[in-house]
Amino acid sequence: MAEQDSKVNILLVDDEPANLLALEAVLESLGQNLVKAHSGEEVLRQLIQRDFAVILLDVLMPGMSGFETAARIRQRDHSRTTPILFMTAMGNPETEMFQAYALGAIDYLVKPFTPAVLRSKVRVLMDIYRKTRELRQLNEALTLKLQSAEASATALKNENENYKRTGELLRRSEEELKKLNSSLEAKAAGRDSESKKAPAR
Repeated sequence: MAEQDSKVNILLVDDEPANLLALEAVLESLGQNLVKAHSGEEVLRQLIQRDFAVILLDVLMPGMSGFETAARIRQRDHSRTTPILFMTAMGNPETEMFQAYALGAIDYLVKPFTPAVLRSKVRVLMDIYRKTRELRQLNEALTLKLQSAEASATALKNENENYKRTGELLRRSEEELKKLNSSLEAKAAGRDSESKKAPAR
């Protein structure tokens, strides 16, 4: 179960099934959850369902191109910082490369690429994703502890204030009791002196 939880999701996007199979063959040795998508629309649906450590995105696709898909990915808060590796086999690599980096691409790979290089790049991005996730979890745990400590401090402060109020009430009650005792003693002394003055019968 822990091993399953430690796996990350990697999104492979290409309109050609053969290219998806090739990517899957290159990356399966990483032992992660490889999710396949055939179009930009499918990518956007996948992003609603889960987080991805990295997206490998083909540039030339019918309908929504890789660049259009990346622009849509970046519009969503949840996927704004998800790393994208663009891949292409045709077109104008230099112009497309600038466009890819302008959209926040981590890298731009021209097919055919070296499998070991691709695995290495994906592995680094997986590690960054895991460390970021761990930091986020630690931060959330720390925030909860801080909130708990603040709640305890507030409860202690309230208890201290209640103690002070109770002490003040007790002090006032003691003063009232002293006044009452003094008054009773004075009355008792007055009666005593009156009874001594009264003629005996």
